[in-house]
Amino acid sequence: MTLVWNVEYFLGIPEMDAEHCRIIEMINRLDDARGRADALPTAWRIVNELADYIALHFTHEESLMERSGYADLPSHREAHRAFEERVEDLRSRANLENGEVRALLQQWLEEHILKIDRAYVPHVQDWQDRRIGDGGGQ
Repeated sequence: MTLVWNVEYFLGIPEMDAEHCRIIEMINRLDDARGRADALPTAWRIVNELADYIALHFTHEESLMERSGYADLPSHREAHRAFEERVEDLRSRANLENGEVRALLQQWLEEHILKIDRAYVPHVQDWQDRRIGDGGGQ
């Protein structure tokens, strides 16, 4: 089953939405490889890609929250660090399963992007609207 980006995942912050699409792409690649001979190599490639992706994405997201003065940034950072640890744990294993990587990505999509990330959206959007009203300054 192919997971499709839909309105449920949409935060309304274009740069974050574009980056979050990559999670769905990774899930779909894992699903496509399930049961094939390349399932394990695909899982390894995606875990390594995920480690690179989250380093960049978390930096972007945290910077956006910091610039906007989001009060719950420390808690959000903690959630990011915990996810980074889970990804590093997967990278350190000798026995990695496609399904385990997929479950981690699905959980991140459902618990973090759909719930925790939604909490910062009104604050960031209000900040962005004020910046536009002030001529784009920070």
